[in-house]
Amino acid sequence: MKKLVLLSAVGVCAFAQANAQIPFPVHIAPDWTTQTVLMPKSPLMFQNIFIGGVDTVQSTATYGNPASSSPAKQWHDYIAFVKDSAALGDLGWVVVNHEMTTKDNKLGDGGGMTTFRLKRTAGDKLEVVNQTLADGRTGKFFNVDFVNTVGETGMNCGGINKGGRVWTAEEWMQSSNKNIYASGAGYRDTSDFVIGTTTPAGFPGFDGKTLKRYQNLNWMVEVDPKNAKGIRKQYNWGRAGWEGGVVMDDNKTVYLFEDGSPGMLGKFVATTAGDFTAGQMYIYKHDAATKWISIENDLDTLVNLNTVAVRRGATMFNRLEWGAMSGGKIYICETGRDAFNYNSGNSLNGVISPSLVDGYKTRYQIVNSMPFPGTDAAAADSVRIGRFFDYYGRVIEFDPATDQVRSFLEGGPYTATSTSATLPYYPTKHLSNPDGIDFLTIKGKTYMMIEEDLNGTSYNRMPNGLTQTVCELYLLDMSIPNPTINDLQRLTASAPGAEITGAVQVDSKTILVNCQHPNSSNIAPFNNSLTYAISGLDGSDKLSIFENQEVKTNTFSVYPNPAARELHLSKAMDVAIYSITGARIKVLRNTQTVDVSDMAAGTYFIRSADGETLKFIVQ
Repeated sequence: MKKLVLLSAVGVCAFAQANAQIPFPVHIAPDWTTQTVLMPKSPLMFQNIFIGGVDTVQSTATYGNPASSSPAKQWHDYIAFVKDSAALGDLGWVVVNHEMTTKDNKLGDGGGMTTFRLKRTAGDKLEVVNQTLADGRTGKFFNVDFVNTVGETGMNCGGINKGGRVWTAEEWMQSSNKNIYASGAGYRDTSDFVIGTTTPAGFPGFDGKTLKRYQNLNWMVEVDPKNAKGIRKQYNWGRAGWEGGVVMDDNKTVYLFEDGSPGMLGKFVATTAGDFTAGQMYIYKHDAATKWISIENDLDTLVNLNTVAVRRGATMFNRLEWGAMSGGKIYICETGRDAFNYNSGNSLNGVISPSLVDGYKTRYQIVNSMPFPGTDAAAADSVRIGRFFDYYGRVIEFDPATDQVRSFLEGGPYTATSTSATLPYYPTKHLSNPDGIDFLTIKGKTYMMIEEDLNGTSYNRMPNGLTQTVCELYLLDMSIPNPTINDLQRLTASAPGAEITGAVQVDSKTILVNCQHPNSSNIAPFNNSLTYAISGLDGSDKLSIFENQEVKTNTFSVYPNPAARELHLSKAMDVAIYSITGARIKVLRNTQTVDVSDMAAGTYFIRSADGETLKFIVQ
């Protein structure tokens, strides 16, 4: 598997200067023409860890087929990380969702998950560990067995990770077996599913009850990451388009976020701490005296939770996706949608979220250069009838202590025309359709990690003229009291065509990130879904940046990095190779490949005829 490094752009004049520790947070400038996830001005380490369609996963006996191996599924989405015990000495287990629905004889129809274990090597890189599971499978990557435990899953997207326990969210809401069968290209088993026929059993009052096969999709599903198997579907949390959730520190209260228009905010309170098979389900209604609608523990009700909840007056959001907690408050991505209204059908019974009211009033002031003159109820009416085009979405804040919700950070910046700005006039900092979210702690400071899932290329969501979306991951210093887009720090971005998602902190040095569904025409391996690591966040990595570095926009990239035999350029050009002391080693004309086999291991620089320079490593 190729190992690559986020490249640093430096002027040759700086080569001989003393190294300085990496500052944090690092803000990188985008390269809108790259075919990789590399952001050329970042001094941080980059390493591919898990490549969909390339790396081999070990599977269990499925659909009558023996245990075997197969190329991994693609469309990497959520990442859960479970720390290892100090006795074992590795970093821990990683579980990656696959947000897809495909027919697969070995890995199971529908979505899926892959699990593996990471350690840090003597060279401070990450390495996937060879291991043998309790079921006898041996290898590095393992398919999570859902088929033989809880039934297939659908489009595994977000999830929950708390205290070593992991849940994956199914999102593919369908209304019939015919739809999930998809003419034989989807779920081939459309027989009824009986709860509690697998081990362990289901839930009190539900065991032995029958669901249509399509009704056994779209639940939160608990998994065992260490043994690569499903544990149970959380039938008592309801069937809905759940995208993410948060388990509170009491180990009883769970908040759930639904990706829908309208989407819901749910809450489950367990009877006994740690036992989520018994308890009470609620749906948020911000204008009620209790703030919550109690949902009866009845399977017929829970199977149709969104319809029931909105009919009873639930608060309606515009696509709630992932959420995470910091400082006692929960922050949730409300991803947004261009055109929507809640002015017909069942939606007439629900109430408009205060976050959408905040968003509408903010937009009104931008457009009209004056505050919205009406009441919050009047703003909510405008949202209901479709006057709010929610191009950018937002991050919302929910306070469990008060049950209050508000807009925390609005996306944008807003442009009145659907035509985006062209480079170089495109906004330096912008936020479009936040989807993934988590928190990062570095040297005692907490940063929010916000990941984009672009829903379009208009309205400044992408520079004008670019048709392939590039999604970015931003950091936000949580000590800033009233943050704006200008406070964001760009950390990395996806390869063209891909959603960036899954960001999770592994330790003080490293985060893991997913590049979900990149362009098939990208440079390999960036034409496949990737799970990659960014390291050096604590400034301790061996790669460092130079003082007084000359920052330019790069027009080329190189790979692989580190290189052992050949270094490839993204285009043919005249280049010079320099040592770390600034001595010129080689000069090449009109080349796209550099032979480095005769060069000693170490750090070097490659400079184009235009004076733009990238750092690379020979190993």
